[in-house]
Amino acid sequence: MYCARVCLTLFFSACVLFPLSVDGSQVDIRVPHGFEFGTSRKDAINLIDSSSVKLVSDNKYSNNLRKIILDGSIAGVILEPPPRHETRLEFYKNKLMSSSILFSFKDESSFTLAKNELFGNLVDILGGTFKRERMFSYEVLTWDLSETFVIANLNPKKKTIEIEYVHKPILEKKVAKDLRRKRRGDPGDPAKQMFIDNNFSVQKK
Repeated sequence: MYCARVCLTLFFSACVLFPLSVDGSQVDIRVPHGFEFGTSRKDAINLIDSSSVKLVSDNKYSNNLRKIILDGSIAGVILEPPPRHETRLEFYKNKLMSSSILFSFKDESSFTLAKNELFGNLVDILGGTFKRERMFSYEVLTWDLSETFVIANLNPKKKTIEIEYVHKPILEKKVAKDLRRKRRGDPGDPAKQMFIDNNFSVQKK
């Protein structure tokens, strides 16, 4: 009975994480985790302030790059028992470029159950065509959609699962500017090199 309840809640959680359109056949990836791509930081903050979710940090990495972290999620997550989770928003030139939710589990069994269920739902919703990479102790699955990357980062050592959406049009503008900077011979900030070179999030500690 307990396993059945967990599976059921994970299924509904996946529906929240990947909201369906009116006809139920497509994923509405324009508004990942309750925030619409391209929205400004100010509008995102207003939405956060009107919710019960706590703002953990709001950090500026450069003139163009900013990251917000929330304790919990605006869209809500239905998991039983509920794991600790946080929402991470990344803005480029004051426009939301990426949005992710990071789940942290207390034990290996709950991590494994969630991983299997969420992976099955990802395949059902996004399709079976994805790229799989293993790096050190974690595994990365990437779905390359028309205007969005969906990235699932699975780390059994830390017992975390992160599901991230990255908006291609905004990312392409950032990459184009990075390439122009490199051609000018500007070394930039080495601490941000992982973000620039095809790594869509700053490395987590």
